[in-house]
Amino acid sequence: MGKLQEFSIVFNNNVDVFQNGQWVCGQVVVNLNEGMKMRGVRLKFHGHAYVHWTERHSTGSGKNRRTTTRHYSASETYFQHKVTLFGKAEGQSGDNPTLPAGRHVFPFQYQLPQQGLPCSFEGAHGYVRYYIKGTIDKPWKFDHTVKRAFTVLDMYDLNEEPTALTPMAGQKSKMLCCLCCASGPIELQVQTDRTAYCPGETVQMRGTVENNANEEVTHVSAKLIQVVSFHATSKSRSSSSTLSKTECRGCAEGQSSQVEMSLTVPAIPPSSLRYCSIIDIDYALEISGHISGAHTSMDMKFPIKIGFVPLRSYYPSPPSFPAPPAAPYPLGTDAAYPPGAGATYPPAGGMPYPPAGDAAYPPAGGYPSAPPMGVMPSAPPPVMPVAGAPGLPPPSYAECQTGKANIKDSEDSEYTMGNMDFAPKYTYYDWSKHPAV
Repeated sequence: MGKLQEFSIVFNNNVDVFQNGQWVCGQVVVNLNEGMKMRGVRLKFHGHAYVHWTERHSTGSGKNRRTTTRHYSASETYFQHKVTLFGKAEGQSGDNPTLPAGRHVFPFQYQLPQQGLPCSFEGAHGYVRYYIKGTIDKPWKFDHTVKRAFTVLDMYDLNEEPTALTPMAGQKSKMLCCLCCASGPIELQVQTDRTAYCPGETVQMRGTVENNANEEVTHVSAKLIQVVSFHATSKSRSSSSTLSKTECRGCAEGQSSQVEMSLTVPAIPPSSLRYCSIIDIDYALEISGHISGAHTSMDMKFPIKIGFVPLRSYYPSPPSFPAPPAAPYPLGTDAAYPPGAGATYPPAGGMPYPPAGDAAYPPAGGYPSAPPMGVMPSAPPPVMPVAGAPGLPPPSYAECQTGKANIKDSEDSEYTMGNMDFAPKYTYYDWSKHPAV
């Protein structure tokens, strides 16, 4: 690796899940075994959505037949902010400084926009992605880069859905024909407990199967289906996947049985993917009665909503936990000692607080009064509000059900440092700790 032994981005307290308006805080670590001349060390905070896929199209026939590959894509940007941690700002003139040998720690913080950020998502043909990218800008040489993704949550509140508590009911009837003889009908009736759920909650399904046919109903199944629609500038494309499934027994010919199934909602993004105009997410519960032989199944679909703030009526009593502050404390303030209590950091004459209204710190050009070797002590991070809502227990977080995605894009090279495998983390309510009604 030469002079550069380490170039990394570390989040304060390993917190890498945020909401609109919160502060993203951490440090950039640069470890050199000898001094390095550079224009500067810079960070870029970036949030955007992107969709892309290709299709093969053929024209003509015979010897004139031609096949071409067409690209479909679209993108939108939610924020992009650059800050200089050391040296010169981008485009600034003057001599290039040398960062001496040693381990250098540059703290940073950036406040996310107060509203309008869609939830992080990684899909088959597109994504909503938030990341920090660090660059060591070297004159006349290849730059060093490092990338670190983080999750942004859109706290979709199910309590704002007027039909969230309304059960969904469906009925399906099927007549079987065998040669010239028709049997009696098979009747499947199913009802769900409600319409809207959060990850970690359980969908309850109950009903009956009446089998008046001469074939066996082998079993009844339920699947949670996710349908994602990707919208390019001239065309749209959808992909469907089964996130979880369960089943119960059916019944023999001339018999009836009760349908009782439960299905836990895994860690998944919320419905609709609000604030993103190029990706839509819908969920449905598919319930099927399976019949022996060559007969097709009896299928019913119920659209459901997935959110991140659960229905308050499903808690027997509001749990006790400290309410989050209305806003994070400013950089340099110990959260245990509010401003004015005499416990501020750094001491007088050290690193100043961020200017009012400045979304990112430190200022362009690096820190003033930097300690020897360019090492900056990091201040305690701002207090992060508890995800959820007052009166409800805080959720835990779980990696997305669909697993990790590679976040390398066209701006990254094979030498870009950092873990390129990333899975968004979503709220997950552990009902063993917070039992529902």
